[in-house]
Amino acid sequence: MSTNNGQCSVVFNKMEFESIISSAKNSAESKTVLPILTTFLIEVNGARYSVKATDLENYVRIEGSPETTNQQCTVCVNSKKLIDIVKTLPATTLTMTLVEDNTGKGSYVQIQSGRSKFKLTLADASEFPAFPTIEEGMISNGILGAMLLEGLERTDYATAKDTTNPVLTGVYASFKNNNGKPLVEFASTDGSRLTVFKKYYPQDEQHVNINDVSFTIPKKTIKILKDLVNQTAWINIYYKPGGSFLVFEDKVSGWTLFSRLLEGEFPDYTMYIDQIERPIVAKAPTRDLKDFIKRLSVTVEGSVIPIKLTFADNVLVGETYDRELTEGKDEIDIEYTGSAFVVELNAKYLKDTIDYAPTDYVNISTDDPLNGILVSCGNLEEDGFYYASLIMPFG
Repeated sequence: MSTNNGQCSVVFNKMEFESIISSAKNSAESKTVLPILTTFLIEVNGARYSVKATDLENYVRIEGSPETTNQQCTVCVNSKKLIDIVKTLPATTLTMTLVEDNTGKGSYVQIQSGRSKFKLTLADASEFPAFPTIEEGMISNGILGAMLLEGLERTDYATAKDTTNPVLTGVYASFKNNNGKPLVEFASTDGSRLTVFKKYYPQDEQHVNINDVSFTIPKKTIKILKDLVNQTAWINIYYKPGGSFLVFEDKVSGWTLFSRLLEGEFPDYTMYIDQIERPIVAKAPTRDLKDFIKRLSVTVEGSVIPIKLTFADNVLVGETYDRELTEGKDEIDIEYTGSAFVVELNAKYLKDTIDYAPTDYVNISTDDPLNGILVSCGNLEEDGFYYASLIMPFG
């Protein structure tokens, strides 16, 4: 710990401090060959303090206001131990004090709250990785926290878990000015399914100047954002083509997240979603379809649940089976009057799609069952959003 005058004792609001370090923990490594990545760098500068954490892919800085405003110091401590200690503290405030150890064992930090007192050894703050900065020339777009969270929530379930193409492990985001009517699109794919969510900015936010830009948000960054982003907050996003980092910032709450960009080009999803006519269309109640899949899935264990779907005259028949010859069969009423057709796919993919559908009914369409089915809802021009997931069949 370094100080400006050889000593430092800072009082923190326990609730605020616990919230900050809990949000920062997802950027710190729990197991690593570099012990410094398991630490928080806490910097106190008068009326503000910041907590920094990084895994060298994500760098997060979160600011707060200490109860004492006349101290300047820096401390580097184990993130997990600090979180575990602070969570147990009984009082509404805690005091962090540098203790100079004259026994030759080194200095340490004492944390005290009420009658509780803990001692934490220090890491060398000079070894903590340097943080990136918001570079000159970065393109800036703003988005309401609720829109960002919704877009990520409705698409990140379909990202690839393990692939030779790293860009498929994240969610693609595309901002479009769209002739003064700002639009944001999110897309993800694991090769067996492709999910897209499009949404216009709300009417009261359509005055915002949006720059046409697109990038892919890494999977771990999404997890961090879900902890950081407040739904009512305004999030600034900075991006530079050819740059190293994507930057998210909430100036009011006082946090900044630098995310290392993934390498590779995200596939052109529009050719699969927007450019194919699918004249065979059925309409199904979302709740009935969700319960239908849930009932049939109990007969099969594992992440792959083969299901045979038969679309007939106003009825959908589902059949499942496993290696032990356990079988299930069920049906629900739907709106469909065309020729009967059959498609076999992974019921888990269909369940995920329905779980994140934002409407009471979904359309299920295809041009040929061998090309999969498109589950969709919403009309971009009439409803302000569009959600779709293309699910490929087995075989």
